[in-house]
Amino acid sequence: MSEKAEIRAHGTPPGAMFSTEKDEKKVGSVEVEEHVHKEHVEEIAPELEALLHTDPLQGLTDDEVVRRRETFGPNELVEKKRHPLFKFLSYFTGAIAYLIEIAAICAAIVGDWPDFGIILALLFINATIGFVEEAKAESALDALKQTLALKTRCWRNGHLVELDTSELVPGDVIVLRLGDIVPADGRLLGIGATGETTEGDLLVDQSALTGESLPLAKNKGATVYSSSIVKQGHFQKIINRIGNFLILITVVLVLIILVYLLVHNKGKPDGAFKHVLEQVLVLTIAAIPVGLPTVMSVTMAMGAKELAVRKVIVKRLTAVEEMASVSVLCSDKTGTLTLN
Repeated sequence: MSEKAEIRAHGTPPGAMFSTEKDEKKVGSVEVEEHVHKEHVEEIAPELEALLHTDPLQGLTDDEVVRRRETFGPNELVEKKRHPLFKFLSYFTGAIAYLIEIAAICAAIVGDWPDFGIILALLFINATIGFVEEAKAESALDALKQTLALKTRCWRNGHLVELDTSELVPGDVIVLRLGDIVPADGRLLGIGATGETTEGDLLVDQSALTGESLPLAKNKGATVYSSSIVKQGHFQKIINRIGNFLILITVVLVLIILVYLLVHNKGKPDGAFKHVLEQVLVLTIAAIPVGLPTVMSVTMAMGAKELAVRKVIVKRLTAVEEMASVSVLCSDKTGTLTLN
Protein backbone atom coordinates (compact mmCIF):
# COMPACT_ATOMS: atom_id res chain seq x y z
CA MET A 1 0.00 0.00 0.00
CA SER A 2 1.14 3.50 -0.64
CA GLU A 3 -0.14 7.04 -0.43
CA LYS A 4 -0.03 9.83 -2.98
CA ALA A 5 0.91 13.36 -2.03
CA GLU A 6 1.05 16.47 -4.14
CA ILE A 7 4.08 18.71 -3.79
CA ARG A 8 2.98 22.12 -2.59
CA ALA A 9 6.33 23.72 -1.76
CA HIS A 10 9.96 22.74 -1.81
CA GLY A 11 13.40 23.78 -0.68
CA THR A 12 12.12 25.54 2.42
CA PRO A 13 11.99 24.27 6.01
CA PRO A 14 8.57 24.36 7.71
CA GLY A 15 7.80 27.10 10.17
CA ALA A 16 6.11 26.82 13.53
CA MET A 17 3.58 24.07 13.00
CA PHE A 18 2.60 22.77 16.41
CA SER A 19 1.40 23.93 19.76
CA THR A 20 0.06 22.45 22.97
CA GLU A 21 -3.14 23.51 24.66
CA LYS A 22 -3.92 22.91 28.31
CA ASP A 23 -7.11 21.08 29.27
CA GLU A 24 -7.71 21.09 33.01
CA LYS A 25 -9.95 18.40 34.53
CA LYS A 26 -10.80 17.60 38.12
CA VAL A 27 -10.91 13.94 39.16
CA GLY A 28 -12.14 13.75 42.73
CA SER A 29 -9.91 16.01 44.79
CA VAL A 30 -7.06 15.78 42.28
CA GLU A 31 -6.77 18.35 39.52
CA VAL A 32 -5.40 16.84 36.33
CA GLU A 33 -3.86 18.98 33.61
CA GLU A 34 -3.78 17.45 30.16
CA HIS A 35 -1.81 18.82 27.23
CA VAL A 36 -3.69 18.41 23.96
CA HIS A 37 -1.62 18.36 20.79
CA LYS A 38 -2.72 20.85 18.15
CA GLU A 39 -1.34 21.07 14.63
CA HIS A 40 -1.59 24.37 12.83
CA VAL A 41 -2.82 24.24 9.26
CA GLU A 42 -0.78 26.59 7.11
CA GLU A 43 -2.53 28.73 4.55
CA ILE A 44 -1.38 28.10 0.98
CA ALA A 45 -0.86 31.15 -1.22
CA PRO A 46 -3.44 31.42 -4.05
CA GLU A 47 -0.74 31.41 -6.74
CA LEU A 48 0.66 28.17 -5.30
CA GLU A 49 -2.79 26.63 -4.82
CA ALA A 50 -3.42 27.08 -8.55
CA LEU A 51 -0.49 24.73 -9.25
CA LEU A 52 -1.78 21.92 -7.02
CA HIS A 53 -4.56 20.46 -9.15
CA THR A 54 -2.56 17.93 -11.13
CA ASP A 55 -4.21 14.76 -12.44
CA PRO A 56 -3.10 12.11 -9.88
CA LEU A 57 -2.76 9.38 -12.51
CA GLN A 58 -1.04 11.48 -15.17
CA GLY A 59 1.21 13.89 -13.31
CA LEU A 60 2.88 16.86 -14.94
CA THR A 61 4.08 16.97 -18.53
CA ASP A 62 7.69 17.70 -19.41
CA ASP A 63 6.78 21.20 -20.62
CA GLU A 64 5.03 22.03 -17.33
CA VAL A 65 8.02 20.72 -15.36
CA VAL A 66 10.44 22.91 -17.32
CA ARG A 67 8.30 26.03 -16.82
CA ARG A 68 7.91 25.45 -13.09
CA ARG A 69 11.57 24.64 -12.55
CA GLU A 70 12.49 27.92 -14.25
CA THR A 71 10.13 29.71 -11.88
CA PHE A 72 10.88 27.94 -8.60
CA GLY A 73 14.31 26.40 -9.17
CA PRO A 74 15.43 22.93 -8.03
CA ASN A 75 14.02 21.25 -4.93
CA GLU A 76 17.07 21.74 -2.72
CA LEU A 77 18.45 24.11 -0.15
CA VAL A 78 21.12 26.42 -1.51
CA GLU A 79 24.42 25.77 0.25
CA LYS A 80 26.98 28.55 0.15
CA LYS A 81 30.59 27.37 0.12
CA ARG A 82 33.60 29.57 0.70
CA HIS A 83 36.68 29.47 -1.48
CA PRO A 84 39.33 27.17 0.08
CA LEU A 85 41.87 30.03 0.15
CA PHE A 86 39.54 32.31 2.12
CA LYS A 87 38.71 29.43 4.46
CA PHE A 88 42.44 28.83 5.09
CA LEU A 89 43.06 32.52 5.74
CA SER A 90 40.22 32.56 8.27
CA TYR A 91 42.40 30.44 10.59
CA PHE A 92 44.74 33.42 10.94
CA THR A 93 41.97 35.47 12.57
CA GLY A 94 40.81 35.53 16.17
CA ALA A 95 42.16 36.91 19.43
CA ILE A 96 44.83 34.24 19.97
CA ALA A 97 45.94 34.31 16.33
CA TYR A 98 46.23 38.11 16.47
CA LEU A 99 48.43 37.92 19.61
CA ILE A 100 50.72 35.37 17.95
CA GLU A 101 50.94 37.55 14.82
CA ILE A 102 51.81 40.61 16.92
CA ALA A 103 54.51 38.56 18.65
CA ALA A 104 55.89 37.53 15.25
CA ILE A 105 55.96 41.16 14.09
CA CYS A 106 57.76 42.24 17.27
CA ALA A 107 60.30 39.45 16.82
CA ALA A 108 60.92 40.60 13.25
CA ILE A 109 61.32 44.24 14.35
CA VAL A 110 63.97 43.38 16.96
CA GLY A 111 65.67 41.01 14.52
CA ASP A 112 65.04 37.85 16.57
CA TRP A 113 64.73 35.66 13.48
CA PRO A 114 64.80 32.25 15.22
CA ASP A 115 61.80 33.22 17.36
CA PHE A 116 60.16 34.80 14.30
CA GLY A 117 60.54 31.53 12.37
CA ILE A 118 59.21 29.43 15.25
CA ILE A 119 56.18 31.71 15.78
CA LEU A 120 55.43 31.84 12.05
CA ALA A 121 55.73 28.05 11.79
CA LEU A 122 53.37 27.71 14.76
CA LEU A 123 50.81 29.92 13.02
CA PHE A 124 50.92 27.93 9.79
CA ILE A 125 50.90 24.56 11.57
CA ASN A 126 47.79 25.52 13.59
CA ALA A 127 46.04 26.88 10.50
CA THR A 128 46.96 23.81 8.41
CA ILE A 129 45.77 21.35 11.06
CA GLY A 130 42.46 23.19 11.46
CA PHE A 131 41.94 23.47 7.71
CA VAL A 132 42.72 19.79 7.05
CA GLU A 133 40.54 18.49 9.88
CA GLU A 134 37.58 20.63 8.84
CA ALA A 135 38.03 19.48 5.24
CA LYS A 136 37.89 15.86 6.44
CA ALA A 137 34.71 16.56 8.37
CA GLU A 138 33.11 18.23 5.35
CA SER A 139 34.16 15.33 3.11
CA ALA A 140 32.57 12.86 5.54
CA LEU A 141 29.40 14.94 5.60
CA ASP A 142 29.31 15.14 1.80
CA ALA A 143 29.80 11.38 1.61
CA LEU A 144 26.93 10.89 4.06
CA LYS A 145 24.73 13.19 1.99
CA GLN A 146 25.53 11.13 -1.10
CA THR A 147 24.69 7.94 0.78
CA LEU A 148 21.39 9.39 1.91
CA ALA A 149 20.65 11.05 -1.42
CA LEU A 150 16.90 10.83 -1.76
CA LYS A 151 15.05 9.52 -4.71
CA THR A 152 11.29 9.55 -5.03
CA ARG A 153 8.59 7.96 -7.15
CA CYS A 154 6.70 10.58 -9.12
CA TRP A 155 4.01 10.60 -11.82
CA ARG A 156 5.20 12.24 -15.02
CA ASN A 157 3.48 12.06 -18.42
CA GLY A 158 1.17 9.29 -17.19
CA HIS A 159 4.07 7.08 -15.99
CA LEU A 160 5.40 6.40 -12.50
CA VAL A 161 9.13 7.18 -12.63
CA GLU A 162 11.94 7.42 -10.09
CA LEU A 163 13.57 10.83 -9.84
CA ASP A 164 16.10 12.65 -7.72
CA THR A 165 14.26 14.80 -5.20
CA SER A 166 15.99 17.90 -6.55
CA GLU A 167 14.00 17.47 -9.77
CA LEU A 168 10.61 17.89 -8.08
CA VAL A 169 8.52 20.99 -8.76
CA PRO A 170 5.30 22.31 -7.18
CA GLY A 171 2.34 20.28 -8.46
CA ASP A 172 4.24 17.00 -8.84
CA VAL A 173 2.34 13.91 -7.64
CA ILE A 174 4.59 11.60 -5.62
CA VAL A 175 4.04 8.18 -4.06
CA LEU A 176 4.87 7.68 -0.38
CA ARG A 177 5.46 4.24 1.14
CA LEU A 178 6.51 2.84 4.49
CA GLY A 179 10.01 4.01 5.40
CA ASP A 180 10.12 6.81 2.82
CA ILE A 181 11.58 10.17 3.75
CA VAL A 182 9.19 12.85 2.52
CA PRO A 183 11.17 14.65 -0.22
CA ALA A 184 9.30 17.99 -0.05
CA ASP A 185 6.34 19.62 1.65
CA GLY A 186 3.21 18.06 0.20
CA ARG A 187 -0.52 17.59 0.61
CA LEU A 188 -1.99 14.09 0.89
CA LEU A 189 -4.47 13.19 -1.82
CA GLY A 190 -5.97 10.18 -0.02
CA ILE A 191 -5.41 7.76 -2.91
CA GLY A 192 -2.99 4.92 -3.53
CA ALA A 193 -0.39 4.52 -6.23
CA THR A 194 -2.89 2.97 -8.65
CA GLY A 195 -5.71 5.41 -7.93
CA GLU A 196 -7.65 3.47 -5.29
CA THR A 197 -8.95 5.28 -2.21
CA THR A 198 -6.75 4.59 0.83
CA GLU A 199 -8.22 3.55 4.14
CA GLY A 200 -7.01 4.82 7.48
CA ASP A 201 -4.42 7.44 8.28
CA LEU A 202 -0.80 7.73 7.27
CA LEU A 203 1.50 7.79 10.31
CA VAL A 204 4.34 10.27 9.88
CA ASP A 205 7.33 10.72 12.18
CA GLN A 206 8.12 14.43 12.47
CA SER A 207 10.53 14.15 15.40
CA ALA A 208 13.38 15.58 13.30
CA LEU A 209 11.33 18.77 12.95
CA THR A 210 9.39 19.00 16.20
CA GLY A 211 11.14 16.69 18.67
CA GLU A 212 7.94 14.72 19.30
CA SER A 213 8.70 11.02 19.68
CA LEU A 214 5.32 9.66 18.56
CA PRO A 215 4.25 9.71 14.90
CA LEU A 216 1.25 11.79 13.87
CA ALA A 217 -1.76 10.48 11.96
CA LYS A 218 -2.29 12.26 8.66
CA ASN A 219 -5.33 11.86 6.44
CA LYS A 220 -6.56 13.27 3.14
CA GLY A 221 -5.84 16.98 2.79
CA ALA A 222 -3.22 17.05 5.55
CA THR A 223 0.26 18.44 4.95
CA VAL A 224 3.36 16.27 5.21
CA TYR A 225 6.64 18.10 5.67
CA SER A 226 10.02 17.56 4.07
CA SER A 227 12.43 15.31 6.01
CA SER A 228 9.64 13.61 7.98
CA ILE A 229 9.44 9.81 7.72
CA VAL A 230 6.46 7.63 6.80
CA LYS A 231 5.96 5.19 9.67
CA GLN A 232 2.62 3.52 8.99
CA GLY A 233 2.89 -0.16 8.09
CA HIS A 234 0.37 -1.82 5.74
CA PHE A 235 1.61 -5.37 6.31
CA GLN A 236 -1.76 -6.86 7.26
CA LYS A 237 -3.49 -5.04 4.39
CA ILE A 238 -0.99 -6.47 1.93
CA ILE A 239 -1.52 -9.98 3.30
CA ASN A 240 -5.30 -9.52 3.03
CA ARG A 241 -4.94 -8.29 -0.55
CA ILE A 242 -2.88 -11.36 -1.47
CA GLY A 243 -5.43 -13.60 0.25
CA ASN A 244 -8.34 -11.94 -1.52
CA PHE A 245 -6.61 -12.35 -4.89
CA LEU A 246 -5.99 -16.05 -4.27
CA ILE A 247 -9.58 -16.57 -3.12
CA LEU A 248 -10.89 -14.86 -6.25
CA ILE A 249 -8.74 -17.06 -8.49
CA THR A 250 -9.85 -20.13 -6.53
CA VAL A 251 -13.55 -19.31 -6.87
CA VAL A 252 -13.26 -18.73 -10.62
CA LEU A 253 -11.35 -21.98 -11.21
CA VAL A 254 -13.69 -23.99 -8.98
CA LEU A 255 -16.74 -22.69 -10.84
CA ILE A 256 -15.15 -23.61 -14.16
CA ILE A 257 -14.33 -27.13 -12.90
CA LEU A 258 -17.83 -27.48 -11.42
CA VAL A 259 -19.53 -26.61 -14.71
CA TYR A 260 -17.16 -28.83 -16.70
CA LEU A 261 -17.76 -31.90 -14.51
CA LEU A 262 -21.51 -31.41 -14.55
CA VAL A 263 -21.60 -31.10 -18.34
CA HIS A 264 -18.98 -33.78 -19.11
CA ASN A 265 -20.50 -36.42 -16.79
CA LYS A 266 -24.13 -35.57 -17.48
CA GLY A 267 -26.31 -38.66 -17.14
CA LYS A 268 -23.59 -40.65 -15.38
CA PRO A 269 -23.29 -41.50 -11.67
CA ASP A 270 -20.17 -39.31 -11.50
CA GLY A 271 -22.25 -36.43 -12.86
CA ALA A 272 -24.56 -36.24 -9.86
CA PHE A 273 -24.50 -32.75 -8.39
CA LYS A 274 -23.76 -33.99 -4.88
CA HIS A 275 -20.83 -36.10 -6.06
CA VAL A 276 -19.39 -33.26 -8.16
CA LEU A 277 -19.85 -30.81 -5.27
CA GLU A 278 -17.89 -33.10 -2.95
CA GLN A 279 -14.99 -33.21 -5.44
CA VAL A 280 -15.01 -29.46 -5.92
CA LEU A 281 -15.24 -28.87 -2.16
CA VAL A 282 -11.96 -30.73 -1.66
CA LEU A 283 -10.28 -28.51 -4.25
CA THR A 284 -11.74 -25.39 -2.65
CA ILE A 285 -10.48 -26.22 0.84
CA ALA A 286 -7.04 -27.14 -0.54
CA ALA A 287 -6.74 -23.92 -2.54
CA ILE A 288 -7.89 -21.33 0.01
CA PRO A 289 -4.77 -19.91 1.76
CA VAL A 290 -6.06 -20.35 5.32
CA GLY A 291 -2.51 -20.81 6.57
CA LEU A 292 -1.03 -17.74 4.88
CA PRO A 293 -1.17 -15.40 7.93
CA THR A 294 0.32 -18.17 10.09
CA VAL A 295 3.11 -18.82 7.61
CA MET A 296 3.92 -15.10 7.45
CA SER A 297 3.95 -14.82 11.25
CA VAL A 298 6.24 -17.85 11.54
CA THR A 299 8.51 -16.41 8.85
CA MET A 300 8.80 -13.09 10.69
CA ALA A 301 9.33 -14.92 13.99
CA MET A 302 12.25 -16.79 12.41
CA GLY A 303 13.60 -13.44 11.21
CA ALA A 304 13.28 -12.03 14.74
CA LYS A 305 15.14 -15.07 16.10
CA GLU A 306 17.92 -14.55 13.56
CA LEU A 307 18.17 -10.90 14.57
CA ALA A 308 18.30 -11.90 18.25
CA VAL A 309 21.35 -14.06 17.49
CA ARG A 310 22.94 -10.90 16.07
CA LYS A 311 22.17 -9.00 19.31
CA VAL A 312 19.13 -7.19 17.87
CA ILE A 313 15.96 -7.31 19.98
CA VAL A 314 12.67 -7.09 18.07
CA LYS A 315 9.72 -5.98 20.19
CA ARG A 316 7.05 -6.29 17.46
CA LEU A 317 7.07 -8.84 14.63
CA THR A 318 5.96 -6.17 12.15
CA ALA A 319 9.22 -4.35 12.94
CA VAL A 320 10.99 -7.07 10.94
CA GLU A 321 9.04 -5.91 7.89
CA GLU A 322 9.84 -2.26 8.65
CA MET A 323 13.55 -2.99 9.07
CA ALA A 324 13.56 -4.61 5.63
CA SER A 325 13.35 -1.12 4.10
CA VAL A 326 16.38 0.17 6.03
CA SER A 327 19.47 0.88 3.95
CA VAL A 328 21.50 2.93 6.46
CA LEU A 329 21.28 2.47 10.24
CA CYS A 330 22.88 5.21 12.33
CA SER A 331 23.81 4.87 16.00
CA ASP A 332 25.47 7.20 18.45
CA LYS A 333 29.08 6.93 19.62
CA THR A 334 28.22 4.58 22.50
CA GLY A 335 26.77 2.04 20.11
CA THR A 336 23.27 2.27 21.53
CA LEU A 337 20.15 3.59 19.84
CA THR A 338 18.36 6.37 21.69
CA LEU A 339 14.90 7.90 21.27
CA ASN A 340 14.85 10.24 18.25
